[in-house]
Amino acid sequence: MDEIKFSLTQADKVAIERKDDDYINAKGAKLYGNQLYSQAVEYYRLGAVMGNSVSISNLGYCYLYGRDIPQNTALAIAYFKIASEKGNPDAAYKLGDIYSRDTWGLEDKELSIYYYSLAVTYIMGSDWQLLDDLYYADELQYFPSLCFALARELAKGEALIANIPLSYQFLLHAKIGYENELAQGFEMYRQSYESVQSLMVDPQYDEVRDKYDDIYFDDKENDEEDIDF
Repeated sequence: MDEIKFSLTQADKVAIERKDDDYINAKGAKLYGNQLYSQAVEYYRLGAVMGNSVSISNLGYCYLYGRDIPQNTALAIAYFKIASEKGNPDAAYKLGDIYSRDTWGLEDKELSIYYYSLAVTYIMGSDWQLLDDLYYADELQYFPSLCFALARELAKGEALIANIPLSYQFLLHAKIGYENELAQGFEMYRQSYESVQSLMVDPQYDEVRDKYDDIYFDDKENDEEDIDF
């Protein structure tokens, strides 16, 4: 645990006075990224009190993994559920993750899929499951781990009825999203990125791979042609 005494800066105090919860949450996230977890938790608590759903969800992460506070799965789930009810897709995704396997002794595949789907609903709206084409939903690329999770569930042999075209499209979003994260130096996503690449060459996608890869590459080429120098 980091032993640095916590104190608010003048900028923090002004942000609190101005109800700038995004600043407070971002401060916590920066400290968390530097592994100063106990200080990050204090900012997340402030952000949560100010109503920031990201801070509430981030507190869930800290409790789930015991990041300089005692590990408490029940409290983690409570924070995730509060943030999810505020429309936070990360919180809904993490609930899906908790129930997807027996790591926390709570495995419930149907409930897991419900929360994964709810996370996508928060991002895209409630009609997404009726669509055949999700490729153009670029906003999904900000949530690569969610996309990877749903791609696995939509693949053959998983809990959902298989939907190979949707599964592959989610894999494409996951791939692009992880590439963006890696480009920014977040190497913690390397293993997940490699797992996505491995799944993308699975024979179950042979009939749809070329179609969606062509859409991606054609769009990239067209975007480059549209750029005026």
